[in-house]
Amino acid sequence: MRIEKYLNTNKEEVENKSFNIWIGISLGNKYFTKEHIQAYITWALEYTKERVLVVIGDALHASNLEVLDRRTPEAALRKALRMGDIKFDEVKEIISGLTTEQQTKVSVVRWKDILDTNEYKKNITIVLDAYKNNFAFRQEIQGITKSGRKDRAERLEKLSEAELDRLCDYVLNEIPHFVNGVQGYGDDTIYTLIPYPGLSKLDELFVGLQNKTLFPEVAERLNITNKIAILEAYVE
Repeated sequence: MRIEKYLNTNKEEVENKSFNIWIGISLGNKYFTKEHIQAYITWALEYTKERVLVVIGDALHASNLEVLDRRTPEAALRKALRMGDIKFDEVKEIISGLTTEQQTKVSVVRWKDILDTNEYKKNITIVLDAYKNNFAFRQEIQGITKSGRKDRAERLEKLSEAELDRLCDYVLNEIPHFVNGVQGYGDDTIYTLIPYPGLSKLDELFVGLQNKTLFPEVAERLNITNKIAILEAYVE
């Protein structure tokens, strides 16, 4: 694995296995081939503190399909879940090829599986309230959302305010996990380091909220108790 950048951590902390590692699979990102996912899992097993969690952002992807592909909410969710089915099966096949000991350390979940915790529910409420009532925060989220889909620039320029709000749901719903770690699936493990192929202003926002250097008035309200870290990491 080639690590290009460390956010909120350093090489020593990672190599000393300071974090439980999670791998977030974005269904709209073509980098996440089966071969690349396998490489991320193999790397994560070597450097994680205890366990590895693979998160498939299937239901999360529905907002992209709904707005950018002009699907109905129902059709968008069905499509996203079908895409999630395929990716879930790929990951399960990868896990089945690991040693017995390694298999006990890796779990794969769908987006809906990691939403039912008190921490997530509290923090998503705060994030959504900030988007509604904090103009600067709202502008930041909209800017990040637009910059993340430069491939659809023409479509983005034609969005209504309601459509843009819906598209921003993708980012808004990610924030609680990125600023305090993924938890609430199966055991008490909290996963706080994510390797990802490419960083953006969104990752800077996650770390800024974590350290209360960006939007401190929002960060102060969030229930942040765990140190998180992000790596810009690519398969060699």
